[in-house]
Amino acid sequence: MAARLSEDGHEVRCLVRAEDDDNSAYLRGLGAGLVVGNILDADSFASSVKGSGAFIHLVGIIFERRNATFKRIHLQGTMNALAAAAVGGAKRFVFMSALGTGPQAQSAYHKSKWQAEEAVRNGGLGYTIFRPSTIYGPGSELFDMLGRQVRLMPVIPVIGNGRYRMQPISVFDVAACFSKCLGNDKAVDRTYELGGPDPLAYNEIIDILCAVMGKKRLKFHAPVALVKPVAWLSERLMSKPLLTTDQLTMLMNDNVCDISAMRDELGVEPVEFKKGLTDMMSAGLR
Repeated sequence: MAARLSEDGHEVRCLVRAEDDDNSAYLRGLGAGLVVGNILDADSFASSVKGSGAFIHLVGIIFERRNATFKRIHLQGTMNALAAAAVGGAKRFVFMSALGTGPQAQSAYHKSKWQAEEAVRNGGLGYTIFRPSTIYGPGSELFDMLGRQVRLMPVIPVIGNGRYRMQPISVFDVAACFSKCLGNDKAVDRTYELGGPDPLAYNEIIDILCAVMGKKRLKFHAPVALVKPVAWLSERLMSKPLLTTDQLTMLMNDNVCDISAMRDELGVEPVEFKKGLTDMMSAGLR
């Protein structure tokens, strides 16, 4: 997403794949300018970046499909965005990475995000990198799926023992971090890990979601050894896999962080998970 942003929050231009889908309509309703293009084709959007003060890069995929590979989308797409931002005169580049990314990352997803981070760090622009834990809010695929399970199923499947931890953070708190890093000198050439106030085991996340939705549900713990072949088949036979082996690898590792820099330098105090869910449901957001 390319944006001309001052501290007042002026003009925003968004790169979209089509002008006539629901996402584009939503962005247009917020007053954003739309640029139709493809992150893999720098020429399709480079001219629109001209005059921008900052380039915010959010594009990512959670599983590979045909030519949409992690390497192409995460690495090549980021390099294209960096080149367009530099030519367009942007002074800041803000990049959405992911918690768990690093040189020793185990999953292909996190490895490609690390390569993209390295490109950003060496891209010649003042940068800010964000590594969020699991994000919840309107449109969150994970929490949409869990919400459907809680509504419709008497027993909720949990992979393994469910003790692996996450630090769910509201999408609104993530957006606040992006907004507050612009115009903040402390945030230049910095990497921030983002998360909610407390780490939560997956079992706890299910329990909290059930409590907020007013449902009593049992949990069935499926052994990882049984889930692995299902994930393997899913990613090979389905255009949109239920689960991939790469996602399974990520799920089995704790996804928690120290958020002191987010609080101290960006001034964002994340909402507690149960309150965040309750507030969104009360507001009719799903």
